[in-house]
Formats: sequence, structure tokens, C-alpha cells
Amino acid sequence: MAELWFSVLARGLLRRGELTSRADLTDKITRFTIRYNKTARPWTWTYDARADHARYRHRPRAAAATTEPAPGQTLEQAA
Repeated sequence: MAELWFSVLARGLLRRGELTSRADLTDKITRFTIRYNKTARPWTWTYDARADHARYRHRPRAAAATTEPAPGQTLEQAA
């Protein structure tokens, strides 16, 4: 979740912000955080792994020529 918050911080403050000093940066981040926390809501996850899992299970099998050769065997011998 920290990555999401830093993304919001970067989009909401840092990309278009004009910062004159390190103290100015610290002050703006503090004010942004206070303002953000007043209206913050929990993140709602919408990702459903079942669709990805179904796609994974129904993917075509690799051809025999693309498998790795047995130990001591070259790719030409395996084909």
C-alpha cells in the first residue's frame, strides 16, 4: 500500500510542484499528507486472480522441440 500512497504523492504534489528548497519540500509534503489524511478512504482491490488462473491453466502446451534437452544431450539431439 505504501507504493500507492507514494504514487498519489508524486501525481498530486511532486510532478507539478515548484519547490524552492528542501524545507519547502518538507513543508509541502507535510501539508499534503495532512490534507490527504482528512479525506483518505481504504483502497478497494478489484483484482480477481481466478481469471488469470483460468488463462494460465488453459494455455497451450509447449512443443516438444522447445523443451530443454536431457543432461548430456544437445538441442539438436533432443529435437
